[in-house]
Parts: sequence; structure tokens; C-alpha cells
Amino acid sequence: MRGAVRENVALAPYMHLRVGGPAEWFLEPFTEEDAALCVRVCRENDVPLRVLGGGSNILCSDGGVRGAVLHLGHHNRMVRDKLRITAGAGVTLASLMRSTKELGLAGLEKLTGIPAHVGGAVAMNAGTREGETFEFLTSLTLLEATGELVLWSKKDMKPRYRDGGLDGRIVLHATWELHEDDPNAIFQRFSESLKRRNATQPVTQRSVGCVFKNPPGDAAGRLIEAAGCKTMRNGGIEVSGVHANYFVNSGTGTCTQFVELLEEVRKRVQAQFGVSLEPEVKFWGF
Repeated sequence: MRGAVRENVALAPYMHLRVGGPAEWFLEPFTEEDAALCVRVCRENDVPLRVLGGGSNILCSDGGVRGAVLHLGHHNRMVRDKLRITAGAGVTLASLMRSTKELGLAGLEKLTGIPAHVGGAVAMNAGTREGETFEFLTSLTLLEATGELVLWSKKDMKPRYRDGGLDGRIVLHATWELHEDDPNAIFQRFSESLKRRNATQPVTQRSVGCVFKNPPGDAAGRLIEAAGCKTMRNGGIEVSGVHANYFVNSGTGTCTQFVELLEEVRKRVQAQFGVSLEPEVKFWGF
């Protein structure tokens, strides 16, 4: 395989929350074919495989994870074809939006402030109140569990709320069809969206984004705050005072502290409102 295979690699530096133990194996393939080889070898040898993007919605156990972690950071190219732009799974959303703004291609400003890579954003259909990742997606290059490369068109996509509907398939490339606009107008929308997010979410602090999914007809943040959980702390992990559906790491937090706080918040919301909050964050190593 072209790329790197490393053993016992600390995952905390790759996680937005900065917590978590080591990966038994850490795989960094260079090309699509190398990524496919990783998937096939892990499958043939019964090695559990997880895919790591920007680590913005993952909670990794303090004890780490058994098996292999596939990191697609080398898949970071972007290609323009008229109104379409194709980005590799390792491209950050911030880089993608900067590039499309400079090209005068509009539509992705609604994703401003999401600290994700393209692969992870597609896999979970990341979004804001203003829009979601799949809104302008036209095609995806994916890896099946067998290691086979497949191409999805718009008709194959069935995204759901915070779920790309990929059923375990791995994103290698994503293509959006956007529309032309003045770069200054795009930048203005980008800035306004970022300003709104900074005012209502702890964008500059270490978190996993929204901890819980919004229950039907309500907002998890509102329920958590109404249950008296805002600014509740467990060690180095605290319920944000800016937005109660964000838990932030002061720098000394651990995964164990995060899980304990999560369970206490769920218990209080359940007791007061009869609502069982469902985590949005993905758990590794539990």
C-alpha cells in the first residue's frame, strides 16, 4: 500500500474534543486504490475498521480503539468543472468554502463554521439551521464494505437528518453543483453566517458539536437548559454556557467525564420532560 501504516497511534490530537486513547492500527492511504486495499485487507482478516475525518463528532474511549482507523487526510484535492466542484474526503469544509468563494461559486455558505472534513460531513449529512451537506450534492465516489469502488448519482442518495444514508460506505470524493455569484456577495453571506454561529454556539472551544439530536418538535438545547443543566461541569468537561447542547473541554477533560456528564443530563431531561434524548455524537471504543 502506498501511504503509511502505524501502530498504537494516539487519537486525541485528531479529535476536535482532544480526548481519547490510541488506535491499534492507523492507516493513511494515498490513493483510492490504496484505501480500497485497506478495506479489503481489514475485511479478509476480521479487523474492525473505523473511518476518521476531522474528528468533530466522535467521542473516543480513554482506552482507545481495537482494530484499524482509516484516515483519509491525503485525499485533499479539489477539482472544478464549470459549476461543479469535486473535493476529496480529506478536504476541510473551511477550505472548500474558501475555494468556492474565490471561484465565485455559491451555495455552500450555509455550512459555515462546521469543523468537519468533506467525508465526515457527507457521512452524517452535517448541517446548520440554514441548510445541509446534501443540498447541492450531485455525485459521490464511495467504497463498499467489500473494497469495491462505486459511483452514486443524485437518485441514489437518500439522506436523513444528520445521517447521509450511506449504510457504512466510505466517502472518497463528493461533487457539488453550485451557482455563480459575486465573490464579495458570497463572502458577505459567509461572514453573516459565521457571526450568527459565533453568537449562538461555542465555535472557538473544543467540543463534538451538538451532543444530542433534536427531538421531534423541540430543541435539545432548550430542554437541557430548561432542566437546569447549562454550565453543569464534570471535571474538565462542561455544558456550554453559550449553547446547552454543546459540551466543551477546558483542556483537562476525559472521555469518561464526558460520558458521565452526558448521562446525567439525559437523566435530568427525562425526569423533568419525559423526553429521552438520543446522542448525535458517535462513540468509539465502548
